[in-house]
Amino acid sequence: MKVKKLTARERRLGRETTPVSCESVRLDPAVYGAAVRYLFDRPVPEKSGQEWYWNIDEPEFDATPLQWTHIQTVLFANAGTDLAPYSDEQVGMGLNHVMSNNAGNIPHMVNDPSVPLADAMRMVRALPSLWRDCLGPRLSTQQSAIGSRSDRLYFVSYMWFDVWPSFWNAKHIPQWRDAMWQVFCEMLALPWREAQVSALHGIGHEGARLKRYEELQAHLDAFIRNVKDDDELKDYAQAAARGMVQ
Repeated sequence: MKVKKLTARERRLGRETTPVSCESVRLDPAVYGAAVRYLFDRPVPEKSGQEWYWNIDEPEFDATPLQWTHIQTVLFANAGTDLAPYSDEQVGMGLNHVMSNNAGNIPHMVNDPSVPLADAMRMVRALPSLWRDCLGPRLSTQQSAIGSRSDRLYFVSYMWFDVWPSFWNAKHIPQWRDAMWQVFCEMLALPWREAQVSALHGIGHEGARLKRYEELQAHLDAFIRNVKDDDELKDYAQAAARGMVQ
């Protein structure tokens, strides 16, 4: 598949530093608000119950692939504030629907041919903010062994880059590989342990596809040197470098 080169406008978008908002991505705020309610304003099922999105009678949210890409961009960038009204379980449940194609096509929307590459890259660049402002702070209240928790919020954070098909579908595109490398680097630099674990888990599964073998090893070596009093995290980083994470 031949990938078109970025236009001058798309390169400018790639360098933008302005805050991400509905206005900055030209998304109707009413559509965004409705999407957030659709995803997160849901009752948490009983222990033996199923999430709302498994209900075959549940209507799908009416949005184009580009709108879904913009919705995710704004959501990732503003998750700390926009998801504040919702519980950890509601956030985990809604984000699971966003990251996984097990009950819908939301993560495939960014790969649709109608979505310009610049818009896709803007969405990917917003991902670290999801951990910086939302997942990291929420999960920091309880530190546990890596991969040992089963609650919805931890599952989303830990498994995102393992089950998220968006990068898998675009791994042949150099701009996607570069963007994902930047995401992992930013997440490893965050002060939240669970953000670092998520990045390492993703590197363990997708690191080879980044095609930055020496650079990746050097970055992980530096990360390991800077980890203090956390042998489990160091060991996990070493395992990620070898592609040996679960």
